[in-house]
This record gives sequence, structure tokens and C-alpha cells, in this order.
Amino acid sequence: MSSLIDQIRIPVLRKLYAYWDNVRGARELPAWRDFDAHHLSFIASNILLIEVHYEPLTFRFRAHGLQLAWRIGYDMTGKLVDELPHPQNRAVLLERCHNLVSSRRPYVGQGERNVAGRELPYEVVWLPLSEDGQSVDLLLGGLEYLDSAAERRVL
Repeated sequence: MSSLIDQIRIPVLRKLYAYWDNVRGARELPAWRDFDAHHLSFIASNILLIEVHYEPLTFRFRAHGLQLAWRIGYDMTGKLVDELPHPQNRAVLLERCHNLVSSRRPYVGQGERNVAGRELPYEVVWLPLSEDGQSVDLLLGGLEYLDSAAERRVL
């Protein structure tokens, strides 16, 4: 049986997962305060940070990487996931957020996303975080599109 990191094809996403796992140590979930922003500079343009708010359960973008915003033509920073303009993308992300909160486990996936009327292949890594060690309060994600623009990007 392969480990989760072995399922990650994109090196920068593999590095993100390895950093999360290192910060986590023996704990089930690390806290955001345990991360050093300098050590995340390699993924900054492709990072997603989504705050988890309870009662009612909602999800808000704390950060939407500049490369990702440029690729899709809008910035979601400060907005609710419910405000994503494309219904299919919104439904996929909402389901993913709910699953991450309930499972409390990282997620690695590949798929296609509608970007400006085109289906673009991508790979994503989602990593749950918890300040109190119990409730997931932040979702750390890295996303890379698998097309010629992504291939030209220097890591």
C-alpha cells in the first residue's frame, strides 16, 4: 500500500505535503501558528487558505494565491466558497471542504476544472489544520494546473 505522498505527482505539491507532515510531527493535526511563512514561499502563488467557521458551517478564503487568481481571472481572498462563480467548481470545493472537516485527513486529487470555458487538468493537495488539536479551523491547499503554462513556471 502506497503512502499518500507517493500519490502526489507534482514536486511542489509533494514538498507542501512533506512540510505539513514535518510540522505535524506526532500530532494528528498541526496548527497554522506552527508554520513559517518563509518556508511556504515555494507555494505562495499557488496556495489556498480556507477558514472554517462553525454554526453555521461556512468556508471563507483567507488567501487565494496570485497565480491561481490570475489563471481564473478573479481573486477569492476574503470571499466565501459559496461565492465561487462557477457552480460546478463551487460544488466540488464545498464538498471537499466538508469532507476535510469531517475526516480530519489530508486529501490528494487530480481532476479537471472549468477555467474561462476550458477544462484544465489539475492536481491538488488539501491539508487540515487545527489550533486546538480538535476542530479543523483552517484548510491549507496547494493547486497546480497541468498544462503548458504550469509546465513553463519555474519552481
